[in-house]
Amino acid sequence: MDHRACGIDYATSRIAIAAPSHGVFHEVVLKPGDNLGAIDVIAEITWNTVTSIRADVVAVESPIQGMSRNVRVGIQMAMVAGAITVAARQTGAEVILVAPSEWKKAVIGFGNANKTDVASFLERHHSGLYANCDSQDMVDAVCIALHAEKVLAGRRSMYGDAS
Repeated sequence: MDHRACGIDYATSRIAIAAPSHGVFHEVVLKPGDNLGAIDVIAEITWNTVTSIRADVVAVESPIQGMSRNVRVGIQMAMVAGAITVAARQTGAEVILVAPSEWKKAVIGFGNANKTDVASFLERHHSGLYANCDSQDMVDAVCIALHAEKVLAGRRSMYGDAS
C-alpha cells in the first residue's frame, strides 16, 4: 500500500501544503479583503488538497505559545490551526500536530534551526524539492511533510508492516 504524508505550514491568511513524495506543492495567499472568510477558505483548501492527495497522515505545525506579542494574532493562529486540523481529519487522515522544534530536530538535526538553516538544509540535501519552493512557507511545509514521512516509516518498521 502506498502511504501518503503531507505537511502544512500556515498563517492567518495563507497556507502552504506539501506532499513532496507525490509532487504536491500547493500554496495560497489570501488577499487582505478575504480575511473575513479566511478561516473558512483555509479549511476548504485543506480539505480539498488533503482529499486529492488521499493523505494517510497530515502533519500540521502546532501554534506555539508566545509566538506573538499580539494576543489577537495568537488567537487567530490557533483558530487557523484548529480549522486546518478539523478539515484534515474530516478527510479520514490522521492529523499530528508537531511543534516547530520537533520537526526541525527530526528533519534537520537540531530543534532551534532558524529559517535560513531550514532553507539551507533543504537546498543542500533535497535540491529537487527545494526547487519547488517559492517561499519560506513552502520550505517549512516540505520539511514538515518529510517529518510526517519519517513518522510513517517508523511505524512501518516498528510493526513490520511491509505495505
